[in-house]
Amino acid sequence: MPSSGVPDASRRGVPCFLADTWWFALTGRLSDDRFAELARLRAAQGFTAVQLVVGIPPEVGPGNRNAWSTVGPAWFPDGRPNPGYLDRAREKIQALNAAGLTAVVYGCWGHQLAWLGVPGAQRWWDRLVERLDDLDVLYCVSGETNLWIGTESLLLPDRTTDDLIPAAVRSQLSSRVLAHRGSPAARAVLRRLWRSYVHNRYAGAVGARRAGWDAVLTGLATSTDRPLLAHVISGETSADALDRDDLLAAVTVQTGHDPASRRLLWEWPARVAERFPGRPFINLEPWYEGILDDFGTDDQLFAYWVSMLSGAAAYCYGAHGMWNVGDGAFLAHWGKQSLDDAAALATPALLGASHRVLRAAGWPDAAGTTTVDAAGGTLRSITRSRPGGAGAVTYFPDGSLAGPARTAAGARYFAPDLGEFVAHAAREGPLVVLT
Repeated sequence: MPSSGVPDASRRGVPCFLADTWWFALTGRLSDDRFAELARLRAAQGFTAVQLVVGIPPEVGPGNRNAWSTVGPAWFPDGRPNPGYLDRAREKIQALNAAGLTAVVYGCWGHQLAWLGVPGAQRWWDRLVERLDDLDVLYCVSGETNLWIGTESLLLPDRTTDDLIPAAVRSQLSSRVLAHRGSPAARAVLRRLWRSYVHNRYAGAVGARRAGWDAVLTGLATSTDRPLLAHVISGETSADALDRDDLLAAVTVQTGHDPASRRLLWEWPARVAERFPGRPFINLEPWYEGILDDFGTDDQLFAYWVSMLSGAAAYCYGAHGMWNVGDGAFLAHWGKQSLDDAAALATPALLGASHRVLRAAGWPDAAGTTTVDAAGGTLRSITRSRPGGAGAVTYFPDGSLAGPARTAAGARYFAPDLGEFVAHAAREGPLVVLT
């Protein structure tokens, strides 16, 4: 680590991407034509990246056909990579790149380390780098690195989390499902109980999981110069989940799919900035639009502006139906919104407009500072300011509260819910003031 205290990996730089989330995009659930259509759509809307799994997606076992491409699974039961799958993955990522989209490649999911073993996960990543490193990609070593410690076999050989719901309710084994059911207070209690249960009963497994992903990450870092990320479960940062977080290009979190996580959208970046000054921050999984029949356009615009003005280096959007290539039945315990429903949402175009405005104004600025007005826990405004008063951006969830910002010299006013600049700040909807 250099004398500045900032890990060398973070100096590689993370592009300020606006990413959509397509975990099942390389499976047979999504046709080539629809894949290309969605890539063109997101690029036209202003997105610059797509998160996808090159491997076995989350929520399904390796033997489940929903995890397979049209030429079979990513890897066979003995862990051998499927060359045909890798050929298809390369073609799909080339198509994304041709549309102007960077691929954020997730090679594994946390619990899959128990399926592949550390050597198997390392071999898989070696093949991914071999086949993809010349393309426009970033790498995420794993999704949810600490998911399902001690219960990794629940999805084997070919189950989905749809199949686990009755058992999870009885045995409280599935934190990912249980943590999102019931009242916010009940969910918080369940999450605390689950973490305590895992760390007490599976202390050795917790250490082994951490050491395993550290080993995989270390090997990956020696094979590529691409920026590296790690996706973690709710309640921890990537710096908490891994000892070799110095190899990561950003400190990452997942605020998750819970209304109670609203405050975390501005509180967590502040904590990260205090703990890890100078390191980029990304929330890789804020609430998905339509998941659990919640988190519509207003929530999505709120999450974008609050995250970016809190100092995030990039932003990740997700929509239920899109991430799972949903048909209203597959993984419907997360909601019944389908791929067609998700593709027709107005929100992505509005997010793209917001992102273009922010980037055109020269943000994000890593040297900026954030000021939050959240008296009583309700956000009234959040401002990101450049050093020396050289400019600022303020987001008001309710524009009627803009106050003096309305008359700031040279101010411009952007309405996120309209996706356009407006002549004045006299509005009750969300408002962004650029000075």
